[in-house]
Amino acid sequence: WRGQLFVVTVSLKCERGHNNTEATRIRNNKSESAALPVIIASNAANIDHSATSTSAAVENTVDEPSYLQWDPSTPPNIPDDWKFTRPRFCKNTANFRYDNATHSNQTIIVYHHMQHNAGTRLWSSARKFVPCALRSCWQKYKHCMVSYDEKVEANHLRNNFKKYGVQYHSYELMLPPRFSLPFVSEEARRGLFFTTIVRDPFKRLLTSVRRHNYTEIADKEESPFWIDLQTGNQGPYAGDNLNARWLSGAQERLSNDHVNIAKCRLQLFDLVIADKLYEYAKKVICPLNNWKGDQYCNDKIKRREHQSKPDPLNETDPVLIGAWIERLRPSFEIYDYARILSWKQMEERGVQDLPVLSEVPSYMETFARYTNLEVTDSHLKKIRRVSVKNEGYFQPPVEFCDGMKRYWTSNPDVVPNVIGIGTISRGDFVLHSDNT
Repeated sequence: WRGQLFVVTVSLKCERGHNNTEATRIRNNKSESAALPVIIASNAANIDHSATSTSAAVENTVDEPSYLQWDPSTPPNIPDDWKFTRPRFCKNTANFRYDNATHSNQTIIVYHHMQHNAGTRLWSSARKFVPCALRSCWQKYKHCMVSYDEKVEANHLRNNFKKYGVQYHSYELMLPPRFSLPFVSEEARRGLFFTTIVRDPFKRLLTSVRRHNYTEIADKEESPFWIDLQTGNQGPYAGDNLNARWLSGAQERLSNDHVNIAKCRLQLFDLVIADKLYEYAKKVICPLNNWKGDQYCNDKIKRREHQSKPDPLNETDPVLIGAWIERLRPSFEIYDYARILSWKQMEERGVQDLPVLSEVPSYMETFARYTNLEVTDSHLKKIRRVSVKNEGYFQPPVEFCDGMKRYWTSNPDVVPNVIGIGTISRGDFVLHSDNT
């Protein structure tokens, strides 16, 4: 794996846009695969934007694009006593009574929780204001993931609010590429507010690394920083591009199509919360249901960035770190687009005094942190700046997203077989070692 890992190309002249005028280039992946040999494999399959026909199950077919493949594709074995089970964090649900005059005008928050992206922090605040907030909605307890059909899934979430007071749902799992989240149609989205937090992918990786004592030789071999590169040891919670994989459903190789799926999903969120704008998000979330008081919903904005724990990689070979930064380029690109969307959405919703959006691509900022690289204006003359003005350069092709919306709104009413916390089928799949 060392031979593969150290083939690193860092090209400051590489402009990596996914805008509409470059759709043909994106499909061919020529410049992308040439500039990023470590992380992006060529995707030879033609993109098919036509919606598939409704069937009794969501199956992989030879006519379906490779980026929609999902294993396992067959519905799970549903338990005979499959019913809603109250989570231990929701002690007030037994006494909850839905009042149509009061609750029909309130909003249900639907959150996509990517591991180590500060989702638990948001849940811990939300649970103080709602009858029931699911830290992770468990499929086996019939909290969520009951149907590929977005309208059926949406009605299930609304019924859980009416019957059990569940006003905050957290999908903590890798989303199958065909599963609609956020929902697309106005009917499915009615009364729901979709949000997610997108964190700097390298900081997310470091959080995974800190779970192990990286300074000890014995533990170093078990650290995610090393084990993710070894054959047969990856799973859905691996550190390798988790955000890109959970948003796109990529189980093996990541392609530009997977990056575009992730971006198409981000466009559908009512609020994308970039990590550095977390404090400002409460100006949008708290007024949804008139939350007031408590530390989260007060008027004060903590302008000081959250201080992470000591960096476990300070004495690590910088070439190895550089290789990992290159490996995470899909997630960095998604993160930069999320930063643009987050800033733009908050400004449109009237959030004031937003901090200046850094125009330096996040992967370059990370390179600079570990290699003493000084990013200057000369670099930014050759690389597209991350800004709302340049949103069209970072966004996915419109026709690609339109095709994904047709897939997402044409799903049959079958139970998804998914991978993550609390699923009916926990999933035994292993990501392959060639998942570059």
